[in-house]
Amino acid sequence: MTAEIVERVRRSSRYRDVDVALLARLAGEELPKARNADDAVKRVKRRLHQAVGAFRGERRGDLLLLDGVRAAWHGDLTDAAFRAACADVMRSHASTRERLPYLDTLYMRIWERTGIPSALLDVGCGFGPLALPWMGIGDATYLATDVDQRPLQTVDAFLEMVGQPHSVRTMDVVATTPDDRADVALLLKLVPTLDRQDPGAAVRLIRGLNVRHAVVSFPARSLGGRGKGMERTYRERLDRLIEESARATATTEVSVSNELIFVLTLDG
Repeated sequence: MTAEIVERVRRSSRYRDVDVALLARLAGEELPKARNADDAVKRVKRRLHQAVGAFRGERRGDLLLLDGVRAAWHGDLTDAAFRAACADVMRSHASTRERLPYLDTLYMRIWERTGIPSALLDVGCGFGPLALPWMGIGDATYLATDVDQRPLQTVDAFLEMVGQPHSVRTMDVVATTPDDRADVALLLKLVPTLDRQDPGAAVRLIRGLNVRHAVVSFPARSLGGRGKGMERTYRERLDRLIEESARATATTEVSVSNELIFVLTLDG
């Protein structure tokens, strides 16, 4: 029955590119609660909307989005026209769209705390790697994971085009922690998404990361623009995450107006 639910969900153009392991996990969790197969499919799609669908824009996150980026690429990451084309792609994904006003200084402020990484792990990346022109990481290896193959296809093609050493892979980090060795892991707006799927997932992820620093962020406002109480809620969530994971030896805040951002220095 689980395989049947997965197949039915994958018939939807909205979710056909989502990691099959995630679909199978959600189907296994929702089937015992469902009245029948139709109800199970609805339940899985509802969970997927929380994990993936709510952040997608109206445009498909496929390779066609890179047409403008390719046209603007002349070998210079700092070129204004190229940056504008990258920003246009990032506007099609809710999380990266909100980060656009701060790109000129955001990553430099993070690297001041961590050092410029030689290997960067971006977990639940979305279109985050399209911010590479603002990152200043030289020839660092960019390791990108997401449960959604759509942005990953775009990210892979982008990093290949600009000659950045990289790897991309679909991964359900609720079930599996990346074992890549890196200097810094970006967990940007990831914890709330993980919490909606499994309250213990974020702690397991932090405990299992093979990195020196983890950059954890939370939205200061909802996708609808409401912010009342969110900052306090997420600061408390960070405190619990630090306590329960028992790995952070130092925490530094580098927040901007619409995103709470914390650099965690981890032991081991």
